[in-house]
Amino acid sequence: MVEPKGEAMSVQEKLKVLIVYYTLTKQAGKVADALAGAFESRGCEVAKAKIEFTDERWVPKLSQFPMKRPFPQIVSILPAQLRHKTGEIGTPPEAQAGDYDLVLLASPTWWFQTSMPIRSYLESPAAEAILDGKPFATVSISRRYYSINLRQQKKLGEKNGGRFVDKTHFVVAGGQVKSMCSWLGYMKHGQPQERVFGLKMPPPNLKPDYEEQARRFVEGLVDGVLRRSVVTEGQS
Repeated sequence: MVEPKGEAMSVQEKLKVLIVYYTLTKQAGKVADALAGAFESRGCEVAKAKIEFTDERWVPKLSQFPMKRPFPQIVSILPAQLRHKTGEIGTPPEAQAGDYDLVLLASPTWWFQTSMPIRSYLESPAAEAILDGKPFATVSISRRYYSINLRQQKKLGEKNGGRFVDKTHFVVAGGQVKSMCSWLGYMKHGQPQERVFGLKMPPPNLKPDYEEQARRFVEGLVDGVLRRSVVTEGQS
């Protein structure tokens, strides 16, 4: 029997959830933590797997935070991103093998698209082993744009045999120009800047309600997976 929404599930219904993510500026890491906490509050067993970007072509420029010259350092990966290239990564054991009831993929948006570390994972044998036959959801963390990122994650997940169930995106506050200036200031100094070029800046990071957004998203995912499980058991 499915528990009422918001209540923890019984031991028999306990779901095993894997969250695969990559984070450079710690924002995707905060989202992964919020999602994990929301799943655990519903009684789920959660494993988090942070993908490590180890490719020496890019790590020297992209591993620094704060960055001395954020714009040229970030632009350096643009050609490879546009060509959907992959790179060397480190994959935690949890994301290489395991029998999960639900998999979440969480990627920052790099130049409109899925970040190279998450793309590299999704094009690896480990992703196929994890996703084949399993329901999965996608998450984008970005300053502004997210639709291409989500679409690419969905396509790659389904290519690995996964069954897409839902998606969501987390964005920052402010308009196009100010949010870019605010973000570049954050990347250079490692903390939010109240003013850039004399202009008052919006916060560069996640909106204050991101934890509540994560909770609502998880509620729908858990209830949906449980409903499908009950229907499947009834038909067997």
